[in-house]
Amino acid sequence: MLVVDDSKIAYLAVKNTLEREGIEVLWARDGAEALNRLKAEKVDLVFVDVFLPGENGVDLIRQMRGLFPNVPVAVLSSYVDKELILSAVKAGAIDYILKPFKREYLLERVKRIILGEKVRVVQFSPQKLEELEITLKFEDIVRKEVKRCSRAGGHFCVMYAKFPSFVKNFDELKEFLRETDFVIPVSANEILFVLTLTGKNGVTAVVRRTKERIREDFTYAFVCYPDDGKNADEIISSLKEKIRQEGIKA
Repeated sequence: MLVVDDSKIAYLAVKNTLEREGIEVLWARDGAEALNRLKAEKVDLVFVDVFLPGENGVDLIRQMRGLFPNVPVAVLSSYVDKELILSAVKAGAIDYILKPFKREYLLERVKRIILGEKVRVVQFSPQKLEELEITLKFEDIVRKEVKRCSRAGGHFCVMYAKFPSFVKNFDELKEFLRETDFVIPVSANEILFVLTLTGKNGVTAVVRRTKERIREDFTYAFVCYPDDGKNADEIISSLKEKIRQEGIKA
């Protein structure tokens, strides 16, 4: 397979994951190099970072699909945006994978694509609750917050929110949060919040302000440390269980 990304770190992350399974991973730093690779090599799958310096990644996807219609192309990106996803899909992308990713998740997605199984684009569904864990950043933040609070005797909450439509400018949600809070996109209409120095009453205020900002209702579930878990694994498990109890579906 071919990774089109100007970041060597991103390339190595994919390479180290897939080559353990016997999948050769090639690298192209830009669109021109990627097209040359496709002309010279047999490639079963291409991952494209849509934010290539000086290039339009969506146009590159469209060009690849036109020149090499039998080679599937998927987006590998650290950014989730409504227009970006729609444009990539219209250009011919068959999947959209969020960075950073867990090894098992990437491997499962790649195998499904290569084996020709049906792939639903932008599949970051909480219906498969384990997929919450693809966001390594989220896990890392929760662990650090547990460590900080266990030492200082504080508390914090984590909240999963599912919106009825795409959340394009999720960064705006940070405007009414603390500087120490985190807003982490899981998909185009799903967001994880890590609300530091916040108790259950504080979550209610965040929900109210979020509804005011986006001008629409949404479903959500939240848990708090230490009431719902004494360590990061317990907090994440409790959040999954709360999502299940609330009946939030993809």
